[in-house]
Amino acid sequence: MLSNRFSNIKAIYTLHFYFTKMKQKSTKFVKYNVMKKFFVLVLFISIGIAQEKLILQQADLLQASVVNEETVTKLSGNIIFKKSDSVLKSNFATQYDKSPLVKLNDNVVVTQENQTIYCDSLIYNKNTEAFSMYGNVRIDSDQRSMQSQEAQIDDKNEQIVLINDCEINEDNKHKIYGDKIILYFKNNELINFEVLSKGKVFTTNTGYEKKDENTQDLVKIENENLLQAKHIFGEIKDNEINQLHLNGMASTFIHLYDDSLYQGNNAVSGDSISIKIENDSANKLVASGGTIGKYVPNKSNSSITEPINYSADVIEFEMDTQISKLYGSSKILHEDIDLSASHVNVNWETNILEAFTNNPLNQEENNRPILVEGNREPMVGDEMIYNLNTKKGKILRGESQVQENMYMGKQITSITDSTFYIDDCIFTSCDPSKFYLGSKKVKIIYGDKVIAKPLNVYIGGVPIIGVPLAIFPHSSKERRSGWIMPSFGSSDNRGTYMDGLGYYFAPNDYFGSEILLGFADRQGLIIKAKNNYKKRYKFSGALNIETRRFLSSNEQDIAKINENNQTDYVFNWNHNQILRNNQTFRANASYYSNGQYNRQTSIDPVKRLNQQAISNITYTKRWKKSNISISANVSNKQDLMASSKIDSNSSFYQNPSNSNSTITENTSTLPSLNMNVSRRKLFKNFSQDSWLGNIQWNYSSRLLNNRKSYYESEEIINSDGMIEYRWRENSNGDVKQLQKIDGMLKNNFSINAPFTIFQYIAINPRININSDFVNRYRIAELNESNEIAFTYKDKMRNRTTGNFGLSLSTKIYGILPIKFGDIESVRHVLTPTIGFNYSPDYQNNRDYFQEIGDELYDYFQGSLIGSTPITSSKQVSLSLNNVFQAKVQKDDQKEEKINFLNWRVSTGYNFNADEFKLGKINTSLRSQIKNGVSVDINFTHDPYKFDKENNTRINELDSSPRMVSARLATNFNLNRKSNNEGDEGKEFSDSTKKFINDLSTTNWNSRIGVSYTINKFDPSNTIKNFWINTNTSINITQNWKLNYNARFNARDKSIIRHNVTLYREIDCWEFFVDWTPNGYAKGLYFRLNLKSDILKDLKVERRQGLYSNRSNF
Repeated sequence: MLSNRFSNIKAIYTLHFYFTKMKQKSTKFVKYNVMKKFFVLVLFISIGIAQEKLILQQADLLQASVVNEETVTKLSGNIIFKKSDSVLKSNFATQYDKSPLVKLNDNVVVTQENQTIYCDSLIYNKNTEAFSMYGNVRIDSDQRSMQSQEAQIDDKNEQIVLINDCEINEDNKHKIYGDKIILYFKNNELINFEVLSKGKVFTTNTGYEKKDENTQDLVKIENENLLQAKHIFGEIKDNEINQLHLNGMASTFIHLYDDSLYQGNNAVSGDSISIKIENDSANKLVASGGTIGKYVPNKSNSSITEPINYSADVIEFEMDTQISKLYGSSKILHEDIDLSASHVNVNWETNILEAFTNNPLNQEENNRPILVEGNREPMVGDEMIYNLNTKKGKILRGESQVQENMYMGKQITSITDSTFYIDDCIFTSCDPSKFYLGSKKVKIIYGDKVIAKPLNVYIGGVPIIGVPLAIFPHSSKERRSGWIMPSFGSSDNRGTYMDGLGYYFAPNDYFGSEILLGFADRQGLIIKAKNNYKKRYKFSGALNIETRRFLSSNEQDIAKINENNQTDYVFNWNHNQILRNNQTFRANASYYSNGQYNRQTSIDPVKRLNQQAISNITYTKRWKKSNISISANVSNKQDLMASSKIDSNSSFYQNPSNSNSTITENTSTLPSLNMNVSRRKLFKNFSQDSWLGNIQWNYSSRLLNNRKSYYESEEIINSDGMIEYRWRENSNGDVKQLQKIDGMLKNNFSINAPFTIFQYIAINPRININSDFVNRYRIAELNESNEIAFTYKDKMRNRTTGNFGLSLSTKIYGILPIKFGDIESVRHVLTPTIGFNYSPDYQNNRDYFQEIGDELYDYFQGSLIGSTPITSSKQVSLSLNNVFQAKVQKDDQKEEKINFLNWRVSTGYNFNADEFKLGKINTSLRSQIKNGVSVDINFTHDPYKFDKENNTRINELDSSPRMVSARLATNFNLNRKSNNEGDEGKEFSDSTKKFINDLSTTNWNSRIGVSYTINKFDPSNTIKNFWINTNTSINITQNWKLNYNARFNARDKSIIRHNVTLYREIDCWEFFVDWTPNGYAKGLYFRLNLKSDILKDLKVERRQGLYSNRSNF
């Protein structure tokens, strides 16, 4: 029957679909004799009806009429026609004497021996003996039901056609859908069937599945398979399905079984899918045209646990051998495996993949197999064999890359997912004909190390040196835990040393820790721990700890070498975290047990000059809508050289020149609380066009607790009766460290009201009010010697001060008709500004000043809020700013505005000053010229006369202001790129051509800074300085690079410092020299090494001077 024919379709896909991992017995298709009988029966319907005339047997009413000279007979009520063994029934019928058509309407039923046909209407053609059925057509039998909106039985063409909303359903197990289904017959036998437009075939599988992974109990399951395409065509031979063809967006979704045990599902799509059937069994399946698929294993499948995605131009699956063959742009994705090649064979019984370079179906395609596992570098070879289950494999004539290093071998064998062997291995970071490392047998543990035995160094293909065993690190792009290989050497100062032995620990994507160790037999031990952590959009930070244990110097007796050693350590931590609701947390902490640690251990000049340890922890919260922020800060600042500055035996000792001088060693803030209300309108209801609408105010407050450890100088009388100064000492004669704890609350309120008059003059009045509190203040008292002595009282005291300011400014524009080169015109912007500032006199306020006799003493002097102003201030500031802007025409016809000169002149006048009311005149000129050239000129002139005899200023205006200081500074680049265009066409030898080619790219660049200053505040002691700084880089050839960095004192004609570095790339090698001829950092460092990070320890190096007594990691 028809249903059994489609059962065969189901059996084909259920039996073996390519990419099923199954071990299944050969399954025969069910014979479809019954299906054959069905199609023959359907054919017989048409033939049988045609063999005899259609005879009316019954009708309740017969009416005849003549229409257009044609007799029309209309029948109604219980109409019965008979033709052979078929009985046709309906409620209405129409016959024509001239037309061959007989029409049946309303509840049409055709009853045959094995089936019944229902429809809304039927037309029988006496000439063609064909039936056409319309409206809700249904053909029912004991096994199946066929439905459509229209059906045709054509005896002459031997076809049965179902049209629109076609469906063939057999016991709800097998269903076929399409817009049109055609069944083809020849000599009463079915030869083909065809589903046109939106064809779908549903079949049902039944089998068993494990109840869960931990038990062997089985449960019965039922799954539905789907085949679909624009066009489905089935070929019939000897009453059996011979081939199935799915064309046009063909796809299948099949559930797979192995001996009735559910294995998983397989989805395939392509331009076409064909299935060949022999001896009642599916023999071969071919999918072509950009085929892609996905096999999803069942959870009970123990051999394959993850989905397999695959694609190729053509895919073949042979049922008997259980081998899938992928041709053309073949690709397989499974777990973290990505395999691509021209041709791939997959044996699903053994789970073995075979990949080849050549495509048998297309001789022009020759893509070497490429295997990528996870984030590892691709492995390439001529042929590959890989086991999906064991992850073991073999590559013939394979190669791969680790960063910039290439390794290749006759055969690469993988024994685990991270360990593989290479036979006849070549390892290099450049052209193997120039340099490589060769070994008969190499073992690579991915991300850990490489073991080679033996290992030979080849240069130009000639073995130079070899070792019986070599081990070096194997790194990769991904972060992995592993050992860090050290470097070794010897120097006069350090002795024999080892630097950089360590281990990197990467437990997850958010944290990494690196521990490094260095040891020198004449210096001691250094350990460094670098810890980094980061979670994107959350937090990041680093914790670095460093310690050193130095042996006693110049100790000859090795038994005593550990007696007077020194241990130092350094701690650095930084942390940044973004919290919710506009909150941030930042921390930066540093601690040094020895203030000279950086100076004594570091090669980096910037780090050597760092003499402070600063720690900060800050929390900030912002409210964006209200524009308010608060913050809390804890900080500590340590002067690492403070102990050396008070040590008279140190070269850094600072001898005090007066009493009460201080050197602060440590300043701690515990804590500082800040609040800031950003500038906002005072009157929100007024528009900004009105003056009241422009009035703005802001407020800030800061609470600070400060603890300071310091050293203070004192006055003493020496044995000669002379006054001297020293750092205050305790009873033991040691320098005494003093401590002071201060606190303050500082509040600031400011208001300004900018407005414009006469459209061009901008006026901005402002008022600042400061209200400050301290927790301790100074009190002056007369001691027994009737001298003023100061003590401090721990009590809250307040001071409120303020000032008023007013500024007026405008802008004046002018155009200078200057055209030069690309300059179209020059605009001059002139900005005159007049400012006035007033602050009152507070010396009459006894809440701020203490009066003893005729003297006033400020309660707040030396406090965190600073001294109180003792005089009022009425000062006018005058400035004139000139900006010259050039309009330049670019090559693309666009205009660009460049500020090429800024000239500013400023001075002031203090009305309350007793003398020298007119301030000094300051002039500055700044110009930024293109190509990196800048000029900066500053002058300061004194308008008052100077008495050279008494070496003092006179409160009389001079006829011409006297220059008291000047500074000229400029920075510019000098560079050159040479070429050899004039040598074109000339004949040279090959070696000469290479040399000329190197020179053709020769270029140099020099950044030069010149600074000249003169100070004539005291004409009798004029101070002049003339400095020249240069940083010059020269590319001597394409590979040779020279850098020279120097600072010169041109006035003394001396070199302050200079440094020369020379670098040369030699294929995969690099040559480096760093030479500092003089100064504290004097030294020489030479290195010849491979550029490869993995092989960087294969090097020759030499150290002298500073480099010989410092670790280099």
